[in-house]
Amino acid sequence: MTPRWSPNPHSLLSRQTLLAEGVHPRRLASSEFTEVIPGFCTPTEARAGLHLIARVLQREAGPGTVISHVTAAELLVLPLPFAQRYEVLKTLHCTVPPSLRRRLGPRVTVHAREPAPTRRWRGLTMSAPVRLLSDLAGVLTPLELVQVCDTLVGPRAERPRVSLRELQILVDRASGTPGIKKVRQAVTQARELVDSPKETELRLLLLREGFREPQVNVWVRAPRTAENFRLDLCYPWLKIAIEYDGDWHRTDRARFRKDRRKDDVLHELGWRVVRATEDDLTSPSAFLGRLHHLGNPQLRRP
Repeated sequence: MTPRWSPNPHSLLSRQTLLAEGVHPRRLASSEFTEVIPGFCTPTEARAGLHLIARVLQREAGPGTVISHVTAAELLVLPLPFAQRYEVLKTLHCTVPPSLRRRLGPRVTVHAREPAPTRRWRGLTMSAPVRLLSDLAGVLTPLELVQVCDTLVGPRAERPRVSLRELQILVDRASGTPGIKKVRQAVTQARELVDSPKETELRLLLLREGFREPQVNVWVRAPRTAENFRLDLCYPWLKIAIEYDGDWHRTDRARFRKDRRKDDVLHELGWRVVRATEDDLTSPSAFLGRLHHLGNPQLRRP
């Protein structure tokens, strides 16, 4: 008996190709396959990745589309709430000029907009930063929008990276775009060199509570050992370092040992280290109390 042919895991093939390879129409209609965009199916148990789906959408199913909104943000590895990710929504977002508007199936949301600047990234045409941020402003909170801005101009940003100054200029020049006021507000609070969304949240918490703005990701060198340590947030003139510890700082033994070594060296250099966790962001009174306990009024705004 001839073995039944099956596509490779994580592949995305047209119905015509699958039928030509011997996949019976009943199999295509079964739960074995999922049609993620019109006319293209992927194995349900090993689905195609978002980049491949977006590429096939743009090249074959919907020529002329621009990958946009949360789909573009996720592809660029910008921080999004879990509820806005593709694995939850199972929907792609793209933008087309009004003259090209058409339906592309229940798993593709098509936005009709006048043409705007775009960017090329790994073979895809995507919304340029200002249009992308304006689109995200409609679904993200102010904090989430600042976190996206920090990542967009940060050291982990996908290339081509835009600097904070360039983004500020682009946003200032934008007008008449829905959501641009929220974007302008977020960009004023964005900072370069931010390494994680939690650092953004912690920095904005300090500002909201009346502390002076800390510096972001400052390097400190230990002269005797020539070790270099990067501080998440700090007040260098007071030698106060603030470190955010995610769960992996506690569960990863190597990370835990590095953190202890970092604290020991910083203490030897005269720094005081305050560590914050997710619980401190949720209920910050104890964390803020530790900072207040340091007893230096220069931490407060005049």
